[in-house]
Amino acid sequence: MENRSEHLLLSTRKRRGISLALFTGLLALAPMAQAQEEGSAPVQVIEPDIEPRSISEADIDSEFFEVGAFAGMLTIDNFSSEPLVGVSAAFHATEDFFLQFNYGMSEAGLTSFEELSGANVRLLTDDDRDYSYYDFLVGYNIFPGEIFFSDSLTFNSAFYLVGGVGNTEFGGESNFTTTIGTGFRIVLLDWLTVHVDFRDHMFNSDLIRESQLTHNIELSSGITLFF
Repeated sequence: MENRSEHLLLSTRKRRGISLALFTGLLALAPMAQAQEEGSAPVQVIEPDIEPRSISEADIDSEFFEVGAFAGMLTIDNFSSEPLVGVSAAFHATEDFFLQFNYGMSEAGLTSFEELSGANVRLLTDDDRDYSYYDFLVGYNIFPGEIFFSDSLTFNSAFYLVGGVGNTEFGGESNFTTTIGTGFRIVLLDWLTVHVDFRDHMFNSDLIRESQLTHNIELSSGITLFF
């Protein structure tokens, strides 16, 4: 009798375990069935109403030659700062490197000693005060980029370094000159650019005292044309 009671108890527990397992399985299948029913419905995709912004960008022309003119100020060592004018030409060998030729003219004023001494003391004649130079420079576009003037207008630009050699005629002397400097270029049109340049023209001179290295600082701006 005791064995039969135990057998009935075990059978009842087994049936309860099976029922519990079936109920748990149905609960697990219910979300899957609901997901399948929802997946059968078409999915509506909402696309944002965004219009692409149109930008007008000036590119450098496909030509490699560049010519132009510039004007600015030249500080002549031991003399004064005077207006400067000149012309330039460049050949763009690659996207980063270019070769440049410059010719500039100015006229030196009085030294501080001449100003203090009055009109009777002049270290140079009027002709000897003419200052002219030419140089051949190698340039490298170190920071090419863009300048945005508005939401729809942008210009290509570049910050560059230059260095090279040339010659300076001043004070009746012809001096071998080393030139280094920097510049900034803005491409307004595919054939027109604007430059701002800073240069240091260095040569040895003995006009005022024994031979010394002079630094003649140029700050100029100009326009160039591509062709």
